[in-house]
Amino acid sequence: MRQPDLNGPMNLTYRSTEELKIVKGQPIHIHTATEYAFAFVMQHKVKVTLRTSRKPMIGNALSGEIFLIPAHCQCKLEQTASQMVTIIVIRFSQDTPQPQAKGKADYQTMDALLSEDFHPFRTPQVRSWIHDFMSENEYVETALYYQLQSHLYAIAACYLESVQKPKETQTDLIIFVEQARQLMLEQYNHPLDIEELAKSSGSSPSRFYMAFKEQTGLSPHKYMTKIRMDASLHLLAGGTTSIVEAAHAVGYLDEYYFSRLFKKHMGMTPTEYTARAKKKVANLNGVFAGDLAVLGMTSYISFERTWRENNPELVLEQLAIAQPELIISGPTTDEYYEKLSEIAPVVVLHWKEYSWKERLLDISELLGLTSIAEWWLSYYDMKVENARRHVKNVLGNEPFLVVHAVEGGFYLFGMKSRKLREIFYEDLQVTPPSPAKQISLMKVDKLEEIAELDCENVLFLMHSSTTEAFCVELENQWCVLKPSRLKKRCLFLREYDSPLYNPVVNESLVEQMVKQLLVRMD
Repeated sequence: MRQPDLNGPMNLTYRSTEELKIVKGQPIHIHTATEYAFAFVMQHKVKVTLRTSRKPMIGNALSGEIFLIPAHCQCKLEQTASQMVTIIVIRFSQDTPQPQAKGKADYQTMDALLSEDFHPFRTPQVRSWIHDFMSENEYVETALYYQLQSHLYAIAACYLESVQKPKETQTDLIIFVEQARQLMLEQYNHPLDIEELAKSSGSSPSRFYMAFKEQTGLSPHKYMTKIRMDASLHLLAGGTTSIVEAAHAVGYLDEYYFSRLFKKHMGMTPTEYTARAKKKVANLNGVFAGDLAVLGMTSYISFERTWRENNPELVLEQLAIAQPELIISGPTTDEYYEKLSEIAPVVVLHWKEYSWKERLLDISELLGLTSIAEWWLSYYDMKVENARRHVKNVLGNEPFLVVHAVEGGFYLFGMKSRKLREIFYEDLQVTPPSPAKQISLMKVDKLEEIAELDCENVLFLMHSSTTEAFCVELENQWCVLKPSRLKKRCLFLREYDSPLYNPVVNESLVEQMVKQLLVRMD
């Protein structure tokens, strides 16, 4: 291709782009002479052999990966499967810079920065760049040439960064898994190639799958299915979304497949679920919102559990106007029970007296949605079982106090308080310290009062707005207040924004606990 004249030296100069088709049994050979090339695998997999003055390098490049073909290299590309492989080869040269003045660093060449082994890498924007490279013809306009030069430098920068970065740590993989999880939560309504996602982690697909399951308790495919099923519940519960619309909205283009999958998981068809979940439920206790949420439902009208203390007549009036089909309430007086019963059937739940799991099943039975609750609890149990393994591996039998840090003080939760005992000391099997066995809920103003208890370790529950600096200071204070020779540990769960005793909050605590323990293992 004829290039426009450019003023000034340039280390890398784009030369040309070539598309290669490789079929099985017919390898392609590339000789680079004084030029270099970046090769991009459009789809499938290619076996690459690079022979330079150094040792030969052999490896596989997968779909979406890029690899460098050095200068003075004999490159052999082979297709090992049945499908034809398309490779885009971007050729470029590296100009030799003028020697630097004394005291200034010399330029490094691409040869000096070559990886010791075959090193494919990825960059998210590459497919759009490849489209630009493929659009050039015999004479390219100056604007496009500059754009291709820019793309070339971007690819080279990604290669050098990939080669020079230190070996992946466990923390890197934890961060990537969390990013992948967030991507699933945000884009479940779009097709998502989990195999490609695994390859993008920088680890082997098997290690990514293992890390994902360690962090979530589920495989990536099961996790995505659960997200989509959860989302479909909320869409169908309103009664205004058709099955076809719901299927497409959660990423299933085939509504018949979606219906079969829904029934397999939920124990009922989407039509049956919609008929039951559209019931108008009035909720008189914010705790129950979490129970309804995991069933896919929202309250038709809701009030806080203190409604009797704040203008109860207005609440009764609003309920009468709303005309709910069912009222769910915490304990109330006979007087108000009678008044509520005049509006709609009332179910009173003594929620502090029994397990949140039993309460969820009771509410689901009222609504004819027991199979939905059982489905949700089965996934919760998988997460708990996974978290329990991490607790055992990292914490062992070391006892931990559970403390909720709030503005102006601390709440210490003991074994006599069902609220957090079930989640930490029973489900996750954190070892309770002796003092906790005699405590229900203890409010203290100062950390010194907690330090007086016979326990070296503490698990702090914090609001998400809590700064890292505050946590560091709190940990330092704890270590000073417990000046023993024993190892002291502080764990921080920093998303305890809604201290309600319900499924949504408890699931969040399990997930946070796993993330905290994985970081501690690194």
